[in-house]
Amino acid sequence: MFYINTQDLIRFKAFYCLGLWLALTLISCADLRQKEQLKAMGKLMSTLDSLDRVVVENYPDTMNKVRMQMMFTETALKNKLVLDTMHREYAADMNAYKEARKSIGQLNKHFVEMKAALKKERKQLRTLKKDIENGWGKRDRYTKYIHLEAKNLRVLANKSTELQQHSVTICDAYRLLHPKMVVLLEKLEQ
Repeated sequence: MFYINTQDLIRFKAFYCLGLWLALTLISCADLRQKEQLKAMGKLMSTLDSLDRVVVENYPDTMNKVRMQMMFTETALKNKLVLDTMHREYAADMNAYKEARKSIGQLNKHFVEMKAALKKERKQLRTLKKDIENGWGKRDRYTKYIHLEAKNLRVLANKSTELQQHSVTICDAYRLLHPKMVVLLEKLEQ
């Protein structure tokens, strides 16, 4: 016959309760970490949304129109000019004008790359958020992944700032040089 001592039963219950309490504590700590991680993911998603909005809204839609006007003016000047009669100041302006026009193509290329990088980052953040919500993958590395994605967003923000500065530089060159080139073209057409 099987006999259970009262003290053994009390010890068993104590260890059982202690184990249950420890398990519940670990689960609740994991829940707190998960909530913190999801909160951090929400901040990253809102940062990405604002960055995406800034990139799309601040990129001038008129850049291709500007490029076409510059090409037209440059071609017309080349057709009208006799190279022996060109003044140095117009030559320097013409060269700067041509360089500004050429840099619009690079700006367009970087803009397309930036949009693709933002789309890729959005997909990555959604995947990481889904993994955190469902507890998939290595939970102990979620915080590391969140920091890595935050670093990626900072890099994208820096690239966005450079893109905007380049756009402003081109627009300033256009505003400064285009009227000069148009005046020169009008003089040559007379």
